[in-house]
Order: sequence, then structure tokens, then C-alpha cells
Amino acid sequence: PPTMSPTAAGGLDVYYPDYATTFGEAGCINTRPLPSGRPTYSSQIACCRGAYAGQTSGTCLSQLPSPPTMSPTESGGLSIYYPDYGTSWPLAGCINTR
Repeated sequence: PPTMSPTAAGGLDVYYPDYATTFGEAGCINTRPLPSGRPTYSSQIACCRGAYAGQTSGTCLSQLPSPPTMSPTESGGLSIYYPDYGTSWPLAGCINTR
């Protein structure tokens, strides 16, 4: 039957540490209901930083929608310039393309 105080669907608007899983394998979740006494965070990454900062496995961070990598890719040109030997001398200059 309908109630005067309906429950919301989907996940919570906050994240909390998953203490039911071992520290090295745990992450942050936003499933209902929110367990009593859990710290809450405004975002999943804030939760990982606050609750799992010492986690060497990186499990919490790996569960982010866009997890950080150990070898980030750079965008744009190189930080140095070099002669453009592929263009004729009167038109050539220096380039920093990869």
C-alpha cells in the first residue's frame, strides 16, 4: 500500500566505506540502507581518500568511474622543440609533435 513517506529509489546521494569487506578488497558504496554510524562522503573519490587512504591494493580507487592510472598519458606536444627535417629548408621551423 502507498505510504505518506515514500522511499527513494536507487543509490544514496552519499558514499560510505564498505566495512563488511576486508580492507584490502573494500571500496566505497552508496547502496541503501545507510548503516548506522558510518562516516559519509559527498563523492566516491572523497570516500576513498578518507576511508581507504592507506590501501595499498588500490581497490577502492579502481572502482571509480574513471580510475587513475599508474602511467597517465600526456596530451599535446612535447615539452621540447626540435628541427622539422621533414619540411624543405625555406619553409621549415621547429616543432614539438610526438
